[in-house]
Amino acid sequence: MARIELLITDSLQRLTIQAMLESEDHTLVGQNPELCLMDLHLWTSPSNKSCPVIVFAPTSQVTEAVAAMAEGAWGYVLEPLQPKEIPLTIQRALNTKRATPSAPEEIRPLEEVELEYILSVLKKVKNNQAKAARLLGIGRNTLWRKLKKRHEAQSDHD
Repeated sequence: MARIELLITDSLQRLTIQAMLESEDHTLVGQNPELCLMDLHLWTSPSNKSCPVIVFAPTSQVTEAVAAMAEGAWGYVLEPLQPKEIPLTIQRALNTKRATPSAPEEIRPLEEVELEYILSVLKKVKNNQAKAARLLGIGRNTLWRKLKKRHEAQSDHD
């Protein structure tokens, strides 16, 4: 799964979180983490972390946790810990990080993006064009014309 740096000062809490992470097949690392979990009092602004940071805060310090997010932390987890909250928060942070492109995305023509979406909907409905047209909010004839146009474009390339 993910390489995680764990910066928790309370030894009992650290062991608890470590067990949770290992049960989810995460690896604890000291360098080059994909994600960092740390106590709120260890947060420095701006963080020198190149990965998402999730801070742990007691419920009495939720205002400070929100302030940490405003300064660059990805999110926070409140103490006392709730079952499955840490794995869920980690997964969301990692998905956000992976979804963020590192390089500018190529701008594609609308027709190309539209066709890609139409084909994905068709695949989900097992090529049922009537159902796909309803889901897409277009008429069956419109869908047919768009698919015909794609077929003609492919024939020209062959």
